[in-house]
Amino acid sequence: MSQEDHSQPLPDISPEDILQRAAIDRSTRLPVLFFFTSAAAWLLAATLLGLVSSIKLVAPGFLGIDWLNYGRSQPAFLNALLYGWAFQAGLGVMVWMMARLCRTELKNPITLVVAGHFWNAGVAAGVIGILSGYGTAMKWLEFPSFAWPILLVSYSMIVVWLVVMFGARRKGHVFISQWYLLAACFSFPWIYLTANLFLNVFQQSGVAGPAIAAWYSNNVLFLWLVPVGLASSYFIIPKIVGKPIHSYQMASLAFWALVAVSPWAGAQALIGGPLPAWIPTIAGGAQVLLLVPVLAVALNHYLTVRGSHKLVEQSPSLRFTFFGSIGYVITSVSAAVLGSLTLSRFTSFSFTQDAVAFCGLYMFFTMTMFGAIYFIVPRITGCEWISGPRIRFHFWWSAYACIALCVLLLAAGFSHGAATDTWDSDMENAIIFSKGYLIGQILAWVFLIAANGVFLHHLALMVCNRGRKAGAPTLIHQPAPYDQAELVITTEGAEA
Repeated sequence: MSQEDHSQPLPDISPEDILQRAAIDRSTRLPVLFFFTSAAAWLLAATLLGLVSSIKLVAPGFLGIDWLNYGRSQPAFLNALLYGWAFQAGLGVMVWMMARLCRTELKNPITLVVAGHFWNAGVAAGVIGILSGYGTAMKWLEFPSFAWPILLVSYSMIVVWLVVMFGARRKGHVFISQWYLLAACFSFPWIYLTANLFLNVFQQSGVAGPAIAAWYSNNVLFLWLVPVGLASSYFIIPKIVGKPIHSYQMASLAFWALVAVSPWAGAQALIGGPLPAWIPTIAGGAQVLLLVPVLAVALNHYLTVRGSHKLVEQSPSLRFTFFGSIGYVITSVSAAVLGSLTLSRFTSFSFTQDAVAFCGLYMFFTMTMFGAIYFIVPRITGCEWISGPRIRFHFWWSAYACIALCVLLLAAGFSHGAATDTWDSDMENAIIFSKGYLIGQILAWVFLIAANGVFLHHLALMVCNRGRKAGAPTLIHQPAPYDQAELVITTEGAEA
C-alpha cells in the first residue's frame, strides 16, 4: 500500500485511460452481471423465507407445510441470505473492482460464470437440504455436508482469477481496497475449510461444535463480509466526492487491527454456555478491541465526505454506502456491548444474537453492496438507471425496514432473555413474552420484500439493456473537473 496514492490530488483522466476502463468493463460484464442478478434473485427468495420464519414464531400453523416450520425456514433464510445473496454480490463487486484497480482486463470470464453456476447449485442444494430436514445445528454452517465441497471449489475457481489479475497488475501502487479484497480472497477458504473439516470430517462432538461454529460465524463476518464491504466503500466514496481518503495511516491501522484481532472474537456469544470461562472472556475482550478499527474507518469516511454531504442526497451509491458505514459501526458496537459479562445473562442464546447478525449482514453489508451495484452496473451496461424514484423507494424502504427489524429483534431478545433468566423457565413462555415485538417485525419484512422486489426488477431491466442510452464518454468520464467525472450515473437517474 502506498501513501502517495492517497495523499496526492487525483489526476486528470486521459483518453487512453477512458478506453482502458471501457475495455476492462467489457471484459468483466458477463460474470459481474451474472453474480449480481443471481444475488438479487436469492435476496428476494431469502427475504420471503425470512417473512415465513417470522410468522412461524407467532403462528406455527401458518401454511401448514412441515418443511417450512421455524426450525427449517429460519436457517434456510440465513444461509440463502449469506451464501446466495451476500457472497455472490460480493464476488461481483470483487471481480470488477480488482480489474479496475489493477488496470487489467479479465482474461477468462467464462470460467467465472461456470464457477458461479456451480456456486448456485451448491447453495440451492444446501437450502433444499435444510428445508428437507438434513441441515445441521451450527449457525451459518447448516448446509448438509454434501454442499460445502461444491461451494469451496467454486469459490476457489473464482478468486484464483482475482489473484491472477493482481499479479498481472500494471506496476504502481497497491490501493487500500486491494488489501481488503486480498484479505477476503484468502480468509474464506481458510475459515470455511477449517470449520467444515472439524465439524463434518473429524466430527468434533460436545461443546467443541458450537465453539467452532461461533468462531466461523464471527470470522465470516469480520474477515469476509467486512473486508469486501470496506473495499467497496474505500473505492466508491473517494470516486464520488472527488478527493482521496482523508488519512492513509488511519486506513492502514484499521486494516491491520481488523486482521489481527477479529480471529479471536466470536465465542462471546457463548457466555453462560458449557465452555471454560476464559474462552468467551478472551473473545469478549477481542470484540471490544475491534472497536478500534471500526471507529478508525468511520472517522476516515466521515472526514472524507465532510464538506460534500450534499452528494449523499444526490448520489444513490454514496447514500447506500454511507448508510452501510453507519451500519458497520452499529453492528460492532452492539456486538461489543451485548457480549459483555453484565448484559450476557439477558442476551446470550436469545434474539439479540439474531439482531446483531442481521445488522451486520443487512444494515452494513447489504446496503453497501447496493451502493456498489448502483455504481457499477451503468458502467458495464452502457445504460443509465431507468428510474430515480425506484432507487429512492428501494433505499428508504430498505433503510426503514432493516432499522425496524434490528430494533424489534433487540427488544425481543432482551424480553426473551429476561423471561429465561431463571432455571425453570421454558422457551414457550419466553416466546409469548416477546410476542408483541415478533409480530411487529412481520410488517418490516413486508417492507423489505417490496424493496427487494423493486430492486430485482430494476436490475433485470438494466441487464436487458432497457436503460436510457448515454454517450460513451458520459459513462466513464465527462469533460469536467475530476470531482464530477463519475457523478453523471450516480445521480438519481434519468427521471430526476
